[in-house]
Amino acid sequence: MRKRVITLLGIAATLVPLAAHAQRTAPATCGWKTTDAWVKRQAEFFDDSKHDWSDDTLRTALLAAAGISAPLVAPAQMGVEIEGREPSLGPTADAMRDRLKQLAATRGSTWPTKSVVGGAGVHAVYLLSQRDTGLARAALHRMMEAGPAESPAADVATFEDHMRLVWGRKQIYGTQFKVGANGAITLAPMEDSAHADLRREDAGLPPFAIGLCLAKRK
Repeated sequence: MRKRVITLLGIAATLVPLAAHAQRTAPATCGWKTTDAWVKRQAEFFDDSKHDWSDDTLRTALLAAAGISAPLVAPAQMGVEIEGREPSLGPTADAMRDRLKQLAATRGSTWPTKSVVGGAGVHAVYLLSQRDTGLARAALHRMMEAGPAESPAADVATFEDHMRLVWGRKQIYGTQFKVGANGAITLAPMEDSAHADLRREDAGLPPFAIGLCLAKRK
């Protein structure tokens, strides 16, 4: 089984320990429980039931542009991105990205964090920003700067992996996959794979075994 998984994913030798561990522990149905710590953490962040954000107009526009609706059902972030298979956005995505670029370029501007647009609104910012290299760098910086109380750690980790590859570096959480010429799903280059699950736990992402299982089924 270990040999078959490594062959299927085309994972480099440095990733063998992570792939082997994932294969031994991979759930047959890529499943999780609502009581899992990472699911509960995401559920807490994306719980917008208190309606305590400050800019409802911007929140509504962000959700429409990202093509999502609230409330988000946890887990909203599985930590699996496959190049070329990004989810569809709304018809106002380009205009909203331009608006976010203006906010990012304006000193003292209020960035859409959780207290401004709610958890779902921040997730929408992540979905919109990662596809625009010019915006992505500024958006990731703003999200990291805001901290885990204002930006979902799972989105930030997945976003960081994405940008590390854009910058010619290796990912560290194991969230980015590619489709090979034969259609096989391949894990993008990664460093320090032995500690990936520790980093994923810290970021509120599912274990790599679940991510790997989901990637193979997409």
